Amino acid sequence: MAAIGVAWTVVGVIVLTSNSSGIAPKALVATLFVLWLVVVVECLFRYIVVPDRKGYFSSRRIEPIMVAIPLLQLGRVAGVEKVNVVAGEGVERFLSILRHRGLFRVLLAALGLVIIGALLVMLFERQAAGSNIHNFPDAIWWAVVTVTTVGYGDRYPVTEGGRAVAVILMFIGIGLIGTLTATVASFFVQEHTDANKEQLRAAHEDLGAQLTEIDARLARIETAVGGSAPPPEATGTS
Repeated sequence: MAAIGVAWTVVGVIVLTSNSSGIAPKALVATLFVLWLVVVVECLFRYIVVPDRKGYFSSRRIEPIMVAIPLLQLGRVAGVEKVNVVAGEGVERFLSILRHRGLFRVLLAALGLVIIGALLVMLFERQAAGSNIHNFPDAIWWAVVTVTTVGYGDRYPVTEGGRAVAVILMFIGIGLIGTLTATVASFFVQEHTDANKEQLRAAHEDLGAQLTEIDARLARIETAVGGSAPPPEATGTS
């Protein structure tokens, strides 16, 4: 199945890059469909014959994506269950980063500002002489390029209002990149700190248990020594 995934990818690349005409491109497209159909049928057959479908699917939740993108069948080399675990851990880590210090809310607010900036610049530029931003797709492209501080220069405002919006988006982009970098760094630092704290807590608990055991042993020794020692009057002379 991994080989079929690689073959599907190779045929797909040939189909997309080939400029030939005639029966050859149609044959390649048919081959592409047949290879993908083999992947789908094989997956469905296993789901049908497996006794515990719920348990089987819970350990292979990544498999529908691997079927939709046959190249991911390469994951079978390592094992679908292992790929499922790694993908799950990656998704959980990504969601944890988004939840860390409200990063998700920051990104959502930045997205809203980008959309508002695109709408404003489109209103300013749509009817302006010499403008190259005439519709919302152009405006949103320009806003994203501006807020990420990339600045391709293929779209740019020519009106005073549009340039004012651009300045605002530039400052938002600088703050957004700084916030994103700092939050991600803070997440990993805190994760490392929490791991160290957990190790210290476990070490303290282990040390406490050892001290308790030592106290118990000393108490037993004292009891044994006290019980075996002769009474004071027994040691005197009559």
